[in-house]
Amino acid sequence: MSADHERGIIDGANRVLKVLLKRPVVKNNIRAVLSSVDSDNARELARTILWEDPEIVLSLMGAVPALANVLVRFLDEVIFQVREKFPPELLREFISAVLQDVDRESITRIRDNLSTMIQEGYFQYDPENGIKGKEK
Repeated sequence: MSADHERGIIDGANRVLKVLLKRPVVKNNIRAVLSSVDSDNARELARTILWEDPEIVLSLMGAVPALANVLVRFLDEVIFQVREKFPPELLREFISAVLQDVDRESITRIRDNLSTMIQEGYFQYDPENGIKGKEK
């Protein structure tokens, strides 16, 4: 791995968090922030980002591959670690409780919209092989 990959914003966040997470006050603050996440306002935030400054949207879209890779690799590692370290019974109960609070209607809309966009040719992507050319 090159030095450029080791010293980016994620590496910086990791190094800072390693120090901060050893402090109980920081963990309490993180819990407080997480308990006040107001998901009902996420759509308004999306509209603000999209329409107040379209240049930001284009910057965000340009960063999507890097952001997606961060999320994918983060979730991959979290899921791996959780499966390795927690008993299945605990995981089943916890996941069941968590899923009760997930916005199923929005997930269904995301699935349907992405499916439509894929069918209409917006995405030519195969997770196994990467980007595919349009087939004629």
